[in-house]
Amino acid sequence: MWKNNEYKISIREDSIYDYEKIVLTSGNCNYLLPMIFLGVGGKQVAYYKCNGFSPISEFKLDKTEDAIYILEKVLLIVSRVSDYLIMPSRLTITTDTVFYNENSGEIKIAYVPHSGDEVNIRRHILSFASDLMSDIRDGMSDYFVKGASLIGNMSYEIKDIVNELGLLRRKLYSQTNALS
Repeated sequence: MWKNNEYKISIREDSIYDYEKIVLTSGNCNYLLPMIFLGVGGKQVAYYKCNGFSPISEFKLDKTEDAIYILEKVLLIVSRVSDYLIMPSRLTITTDTVFYNENSGEIKIAYVPHSGDEVNIRRHILSFASDLMSDIRDGMSDYFVKGASLIGNMSYEIKDIVNELGLLRRKLYSQTNALS
């Protein structure tokens, strides 16, 4: 839960695997916020090192280009966390767990363990995309809808969707600059 510029959650001690704790506390995975674990009586409190990052829910994202950028980065993270022994299906993807650094434009995810399969991660990403889309006010949301619709299509791999979102963002950029 995000409060006073701090993000922490209470979890069961067995909900995060030991190897995940090693990766998450080391800070070596640049895609996830580093964590600190404190255990008390079968429960743990996980603190996230958020330095400069805030949850997406704290921002007003009214531009399609910004929403596509965030979705593209989240999908890129999902496609790469397994390089660090984190199963993508264990990521919880919401506007409260996806963090943004306004100064650097960096996106990271607060690892909140979730048990699920590949289909569920797509469902979570679609729900996240829907939340992002609800704030778009620039009249260009068709681009976002087109990109987000690829997520539910199981014939597309996540990396292919990332590439398509990049193309859509470039098309949108070209169109908005041509109007200026």
